[in-house]
Amino acid sequence: MKDYYQILGVRRTASCENIRKAFRCQAMVLHPDVNSTAEAKAEFQKINEAYQVLKNTEKRRIYDLRLQNGLFSQKIYYHPGRAARPYRPPHANHNSYRSTRFDANNHKPSAFEKAFDNFLLFFMLATGIGAIGFGIFNLTQEPEEGTNQFAGLIFGLVFTGLLLFLWEKKKKYMS
Repeated sequence: MKDYYQILGVRRTASCENIRKAFRCQAMVLHPDVNSTAEAKAEFQKINEAYQVLKNTEKRRIYDLRLQNGLFSQKIYYHPGRAARPYRPPHANHNSYRSTRFDANNHKPSAFEKAFDNFLLFFMLATGIGAIGFGIFNLTQEPEEGTNQFAGLIFGLVFTGLLLFLWEKKKKYMS
């Protein structure tokens, strides 16, 4: 991935004004009207590409995220009007990231989350009890050759027991 900051010769925390000045200084030397060599034209295209990304706050934000997370092979996509928050360079304020992270210790589940958890528990318990019932039904039938009569019963008991054990652990952990 091209490092646009290195191409323009600025720091990653550089302001838009510093980026513009660095681009203009290099453009005065490499512009095709001033320098007619093929190398200068290629270099001018590089600095122009870097400037087009870094001057736009939304494109720069996306580029910095890709650079920070190592997503080198993807293209920068810009969707105008979607930037709802002002741009902050990645190393400008470390505390802003920490304050927006999800904190499981201070999370209070909503009524919907509690109801959904209870619904899932009920559904999974019904599945476990159904497996136990199916296992008991298989015990009353004539065994087929090469099958284990106790498999359904064992699965149902283990599944239901594990489910209740983990549910109790979750209740203790969340309280």
